[in-house]
Amino acid sequence: MDLPEKEKFIFGSLFLLANRLQAIGDRWDPEITMKQWFLIVMTAHWGETPPMLSELADFIGSSRQNVKQLALKLEAKGFLKIEKDPKDNRALRIMLTDQCIEHFEKREDRDQLFLDEV
Repeated sequence: MDLPEKEKFIFGSLFLLANRLQAIGDRWDPEITMKQWFLIVMTAHWGETPPMLSELADFIGSSRQNVKQLALKLEAKGFLKIEKDPKDNRALRIMLTDQCIEHFEKREDRDQLFLDEV
């Protein structure tokens, strides 16, 4: 196999792995998808000031529109709050709710089992 063929194989394998991980993760928790989980995890690790929607989108490498759709679904489920920034009414800040934090605390041991299995 020449170098271009190896590169295609590696790229395809990574893509396949990502799809499989998403499929497994989507079955793991009936309340949230893997993409929603990823958005929550990235928000949780942001720091003291909740991230702005645009900052979060840039950070995770997704469009603002896609992140907003994920955030709106999570807000409807009670996992996130989307609020206007007090200093800039055009900017939206994403915040985890107590319900979200409690949900993840309850599944902490289960999440570790999932990671161990993967």
